[in-house]
Amino acid sequence: MLTLHRVTVRYGRFEALRGVDWSVGTGQATVTALLGPSGCGKSTLLRAVAGLEPVAAGSIAWDGQSIDDVAPHRRDFGVVFQDGQLFPGRTVRQNVAYGLARRGIRGAAARARVDEMLELVRLHDYGGRSPDALSGGQAQRVALARALAPRPRLLLLDEPLAAVDSQLREALAESIGEIVRAAGTPTVLVTHDHREAALMADTVSVMRAGTIVQTDAASRLWHRPVDEDTAEFLGARSIVDGIVGDGVLDTAVGQVRLTDESSFGTPPDGPCRVALRPEAVVATPDPEGPAVVEHAAALVASWRVRLRIADAVYEGVSSKPVRPGARVRLRLEAGGVAVIG
Repeated sequence: MLTLHRVTVRYGRFEALRGVDWSVGTGQATVTALLGPSGCGKSTLLRAVAGLEPVAAGSIAWDGQSIDDVAPHRRDFGVVFQDGQLFPGRTVRQNVAYGLARRGIRGAAARARVDEMLELVRLHDYGGRSPDALSGGQAQRVALARALAPRPRLLLLDEPLAAVDSQLREALAESIGEIVRAAGTPTVLVTHDHREAALMADTVSVMRAGTIVQTDAASRLWHRPVDEDTAEFLGARSIVDGIVGDGVLDTAVGQVRLTDESSFGTPPDGPCRVALRPEAVVATPDPEGPAVVEHAAALVASWRVRLRIADAVYEGVSSKPVRPGARVRLRLEAGGVAVIG
């Protein structure tokens, strides 16, 4: 288990990390995502764990033993950066074998391990190719195989899909998640993309301004963000008042039943603040409806709409075409609703 206690990293007077307390590798969570906006300190934290960034205060431990004074190459952590950083003068097989050779593993044992890794990342026929002949997704899978080959005790992935075409990103995210779970290697993933975190991680830690504000299972995180800033970062477009009673949430937009199956947990009865993502607010044309459409944009299978009820404005969706000025009735979908706190 990786444990950070009050870790601080400074660049001059600027504190990139501010007293971070964090644990990775507890329970059944193989993949932990470190999720946050650009500049919040995610990559700095990853580099500090890897030993590539000096820690100004606090300590980092593995299985209860401090690694503060352990050199990066002796921490036994694998690292994959945004662009993979494959060696251009070596074949795919030679890239994957690099870490093995540094550990003195050669010959038949090394060849068997390289074969195993290429099979794992579904590139078993690519061993003789140059990195220049690979697509972005293939190159990242080779980088992953190279990092996993020496059997590191922890794998660190720094925005591994940032350089990959958006059309391939979702499939590769699922693939990488499957690969690291099959390898059984505890993994920390740095990303700013909510969808990548959901597809790849068992547990998500949200980072903001150099500190970690919430750690939870991905499904619960979306429905019970710790504060309004976290809710908005996770995609909420409206924050409204609500009241919970007997498992039912009542808001100005409508009512919805909160269930444990939807990862709401058990919010206490009484007033609360509610975050609504656009998919939570479903509009249906109705001349007697309470809401008026201010703006509508056609998506692939639905319409994205901006709605007004009295002085309040909401973003929502409609399965039917609507025009500005039209009246609509609204209902809430639990999947896009979050109870804050």
